[in-house]
Amino acid sequence: MPQFTTISPTHIPGKKEYAWNKFLEGGYAAIGWLDDSDLTGKSVAEIGRLLEDEYADEPDRAGGATRAFERFLSLEKGDYVAVPNVNYGLFGVGIVKSGYKFKRNMHDTGSEGKTDFYSHFRDVEWIVKVYKDKSEILAEGEKGWQPYGVIGKVQSKVPPYIARLTGLGLEMVSPTSTESKILQPEFLRSLIRAIESLRKDEGHQERDHESLVQEFLVLLGYERFADLKFRRGRIDLTIASEGQQLAIVEVKREWDLDFESAIDHVKQAYQYAHQAGVRYVLVTNGDDYLLFDRLKGLSWEANLLAQWKLSALREGDLGLVDRLRPERLRKPDLMELFQHLSEAFGG
Repeated sequence: MPQFTTISPTHIPGKKEYAWNKFLEGGYAAIGWLDDSDLTGKSVAEIGRLLEDEYADEPDRAGGATRAFERFLSLEKGDYVAVPNVNYGLFGVGIVKSGYKFKRNMHDTGSEGKTDFYSHFRDVEWIVKVYKDKSEILAEGEKGWQPYGVIGKVQSKVPPYIARLTGLGLEMVSPTSTESKILQPEFLRSLIRAIESLRKDEGHQERDHESLVQEFLVLLGYERFADLKFRRGRIDLTIASEGQQLAIVEVKREWDLDFESAIDHVKQAYQYAHQAGVRYVLVTNGDDYLLFDRLKGLSWEANLLAQWKLSALREGDLGLVDRLRPERLRKPDLMELFQHLSEAFGG
């Protein structure tokens, strides 16, 4: 029975369509890291040790890369892969046709740098080659694909929407999800319209995204000038409440922000948060939000507390949005802190 996962064609912001076309033209899907090393015959444990040596000063990066290789190598011939445009749509869907292969600098990610090529790949027969918007793919109430990450979790069965796109028999697919439809809470509707309008403005600036963030935080209960401080030194935005600094915010212009594409921004914001002694870090473009708790876990990935997209909220996301309200960030949740400690030390 075929498995299913998603694979991102690049980590370079704004280059997903370009990199997807390279996947399509070449008939493959690829991932990066250890670009000079042929990993044929190596176990995941051996690859993990190579990554630990390569990124000795970045254990979170080594861990994330090891998980990506584990998923990539677990795919078998006949499994299905899709290339997502985060949660807006799918560039394509294909069937894995080979085992692991290596060719140095095989895949052009669209980067201007000479070290950003991917060398590890699998042959793929792309059977859905034309971009499909989410509205064309998902039935009402149906759960979509994993929008973030280099390679998604490998599902043991193909989801129904992939079966519909590819003509795969329904006996080969996973049950239909009952996840709720996209929500637009009344208090956020005008802001969501502003996000949709800004997405259509090709000449928009980073300060336009800052305006979206400011409006969102005001709607959550922060005072526009007393609590929200822009451009203090190198910090894009500091969130405070009742005189207490609560979060450092890094605001970015790029749309379709996810953990992988935001990692450099996360590192930068962490430096400011450490200097200021602030627990929470928020990276956002005004639509996509990634909230990090520096006391949770022992890596950036483990620190990720919540993520949501304002223009595509689902029922479960509303609790995540509420997590950012001033009354929630001001008062430490002792049970949450104990849980964080337990997770960090394997309890």
